[in-house]
Amino acid sequence: MVKRIRGVAFSTNVSPQIVTRIFYAARGLFNKFIPDVHIFTDSRAGASFVRSAGCGVSVVAETTTGCLISADATVSYPNVDEMSEQSEKPEIMSPEDLGEQVASMLLEEVAQGGVVDSTHQGLLFMLCALCPPDVSKVRVGQLTPRAIESLRNIKEFLDVKFIIKPDPNSNTVTLKCVGAGVKNLARKIS
Repeated sequence: MVKRIRGVAFSTNVSPQIVTRIFYAARGLFNKFIPDVHIFTDSRAGASFVRSAGCGVSVVAETTTGCLISADATVSYPNVDEMSEQSEKPEIMSPEDLGEQVASMLLEEVAQGGVVDSTHQGLLFMLCALCPPDVSKVRVGQLTPRAIESLRNIKEFLDVKFIIKPDPNSNTVTLKCVGAGVKNLARKIS
């Protein structure tokens, strides 16, 4: 169960109203499911910042068990210098569509279940494989192709095998492994 959603909508060298439009679109979808939604806005402009213009939003859902599930997206606008006279104007996503897209992405990640979102599955598997020689057990949503490739690389480089058990009731996957016990040799022992 999700207990709160936090996020930030940001823009650089575009109108600050775009950030507000992203915020209201995303929050409008989230408020149908949960009242505790705070998306902060950050709008920057000026010569001291990067020359490219764009906007984006990043949101994180915190579950009652302490898991953090995230989703984000950005849109960059082409510079006038980069566009030639012959090229057509590119189709740019509206701020409302961007806010709704990220909100939908986060809701899909939450619906998949698991302790992390699909983007961070490979990192979780790597941390399990590098931990001390003890059993690690994690539950994730459907395995992504990147996560499967991470499991193959872990097997090849660390010789750590994961036992994979799908759970048909919740459409999640449970993975178990015994860590490789990799130690940080650069750390001073006191």
